[in-house]
Amino acid sequence: MGQNTRFIVYHPAWGYFARAYGLEQIPVEMEGKEPTPKGLQQIIGDAKKDRIKAIFVQPQFSTKSASTIARAIGGHVVFADPLAVDWEKNLMQVAEQFKATLK
Repeated sequence: MGQNTRFIVYHPAWGYFARAYGLEQIPVEMEGKEPTPKGLQQIIGDAKKDRIKAIFVQPQFSTKSASTIARAIGGHVVFADPLAVDWEKNLMQVAEQFKATLK
């Protein structure tokens, strides 16, 4: 992929995918809870330091925190659905999204 191997996800659903490809997911949601303001600032700081420009969000979850982070880092929200019915096609589409984002 590219130099950047870290990516932000709202819900940590991509662990196996990340490990398989030497990536690291940074979750926004921890143990089913929205981040605290301090936690949000930490994520934003890490994203800026690592030049992360996208936050991956499942369509089943709220985009409120993800949108806040995206605005703060000058990035955007990317929808990736690990629960899609056609999982094989979806996995290929998600892989392309990760590839484009992690350049």
